[in-house]
This record gives sequence, C-alpha cells and structure tokens, in this order.
Amino acid sequence: MICLAAGLLLSSCGVSGQAGREQRRAQKEQERQAMVRALEKADFTLEITQIIPLGYPSRTSTGEYTLLIRDNVVNTRLPFIGDSHMATFGSDEISIVFKNEKVTLLTDFSNAASKGEYLYRFTGGEGPDPWTVNLQVYDNGKAVISCSSRSGRTMNYYAEMRLPDSTTDE
Repeated sequence: MICLAAGLLLSSCGVSGQAGREQRRAQKEQERQAMVRALEKADFTLEITQIIPLGYPSRTSTGEYTLLIRDNVVNTRLPFIGDSHMATFGSDEISIVFKNEKVTLLTDFSNAASKGEYLYRFTGGEGPDPWTVNLQVYDNGKAVISCSSRSGRTMNYYAEMRLPDSTTDE
C-alpha cells in the first residue's frame, strides 16, 4: 500500500514537472518572440553590462550606460577608455555620443536573422572623429557593441536587451 502511494506520488510529480517545463518553454518562446519584434522594429534599449577597451582590462557596468534605439534612431553616451590622439576641450571625459542618429538593420548579412542574430550599423556621433558602430543583437537578449573610429580608437561592450514596455523614456 505504501509502495503504491509512493508510486502515485512520484508519477504525479513527474507529470507536474513536465507541465512546468512546458510552461517555462512557452514563456521563453514568448519572450524570444517579443525580442524579435522589438529587434525588427528597431525599438529597444541595450543596458551595458561589460566595458571592453582595447589593450586595457575590462570593467563591469552596473546599468549606468545604455544604448536606446527608438523609431530607427539611436541615442547613447558610452564611455571611452584608452588613448586619445585628439584634444578634448572643456571636459576630461571622452565619450562615444550619438544623438538622434539613423540606425540601419542589415537584413542581407548572410541570413543572420535566421540564426537569431540581428545586425545594425550606424556612423556619426559628436566630435571631430566619427564613430562606426556595429551592433550584434541576439534573440536571447544578449548583444555585442563594437565601436571604431578613423583614428584607430576601438571600444567594445557587452549588453543585455530591455524591451520597450519594461523601460522608461530617458
């Protein structure tokens, strides 16, 4: 009798465990679909999690830097760490700043979207030396941001995607 009760309990746990896994899978798929919609509409925020300067140690970021894309336009201020060969006046800080720059989704880049990867590119920024920024954003919410300039300065960042309904306008 005890063995029968234990068997029934174990089999019911297996069924509820399976249902829980199915529910988690369905929720993850819903989140992925929401991210894909945001990526295709170019309407999301990337929160910088890691700052990776060329030739310097990487640094963890605790949410103080974001890259905001709304209506195919980007706004951001990202830290630059490294050597600058250009004078900066009125500030000790060198930043990569974009205000209302047009963003292009590279849809023809080797079928990357079919692999869950979305690629964006934009050029410009404030200052005399324009930046070229390449974004690789994946449908799991992870992103890599690569910034380079004509003077050879390079910066990379890792980021996490936040969907528009979970962000506030900045």
